[in-house]
Amino acid sequence: MKNKTTIVIVAQVIIIIILIWIIVLLGNKNITGIQSDEDEADEEIIIDYTTVVDGIKQIQLPTSVETNSNIQYEKIKKTQINQKKLNYGMVQNLGPLISKRTNLARVNHQIKKVRNKIRIEKKQLVALSALNEDNKNISDLTISKKEIEISDLENQLNIYMNEETGILSSIRQEWGDFFVRATKNKNDPLNKILKNKNQLISLSITQSLREELPPRNIVIIPSISSSPEIKGEFLSSAPMVNPSIVGKNFFYVTDNNKLKIGERISAYVAQPNDQQNYLLVPNSSVVWSNGQPWAYIRIKSNGNFERRSLQGMREAENGSENGWIVPKGKINVDDEIVTNGAQLLLSEEFKYQIKNENED
Repeated sequence: MKNKTTIVIVAQVIIIIILIWIIVLLGNKNITGIQSDEDEADEEIIIDYTTVVDGIKQIQLPTSVETNSNIQYEKIKKTQINQKKLNYGMVQNLGPLISKRTNLARVNHQIKKVRNKIRIEKKQLVALSALNEDNKNISDLTISKKEIEISDLENQLNIYMNEETGILSSIRQEWGDFFVRATKNKNDPLNKILKNKNQLISLSITQSLREELPPRNIVIIPSISSSPEIKGEFLSSAPMVNPSIVGKNFFYVTDNNKLKIGERISAYVAQPNDQQNYLLVPNSSVVWSNGQPWAYIRIKSNGNFERRSLQGMREAENGSENGWIVPKGKINVDDEIVTNGAQLLLSEEFKYQIKNENED
């Protein structure tokens, strides 16, 4: 009995010693900084890609990171801007006008033909009348028939002339007096349009400008054509308005034939005295931080990216591309501007700073 008690006591002492060692070992593990897998998983690894070059913060991305992030950049573009913008217009379909001109040519040919025939028949009538008066060598019935033939020809001539008047009236109502006069002038600029060397644009002046004289020269901005900006010159007023476009319509002729028939276009006034170039920043390049616009420039010497302020920029309301006009000194003409990934670069620049602030 005494031996059994001793065995139990010894066993309890051993168990206590083992527990003490376990506690000591666990304590040493925490002291030496060994953490569990869960703790390691909770710890986020932050890599700081920012660097300072000549006192300016830049972002230096590894090539693999830049490629996987799909960061794209291009040389900044130049543009000429004029703030006096016109409304939209349309490339005219000249099919109806060509059809009317074809009918007009046919009618004019018939008019000349009938007039010439009337002239010949009247000469014959004069000759027949002289013979009739000379001892009735020609009967009165022959004279009467010739007069009836002439009368029929004159009636036919009146029909053709009325048709001619109707066609010209239709052209005047739909296209204007200029196009009526152009049908009689072989050297008229309209002939180049009809030969598909130039194109006709119907442009609507905005509501606020419709009482002003139409601008002489414009720059046309295509909507679907791949053509660059196209020059246009004032041709005439348009007697009809486009119900889908508010304003007074005017016709302009282009300097080429690259637009598509029925294509919607916009245009702005071409100012020959304003040849100043501006720098155009695409919309995709602009990022906003603290209420200010910024863009990232790629530094050619080292491949880093640097954030530049666009404070004072204004929207480019005219031009073939959407974007922003940048004041002088913000960006240089040879700079490469980030067109895709600017927001990612902004995040990369500030995320390490935010992490440090949280730790503080």
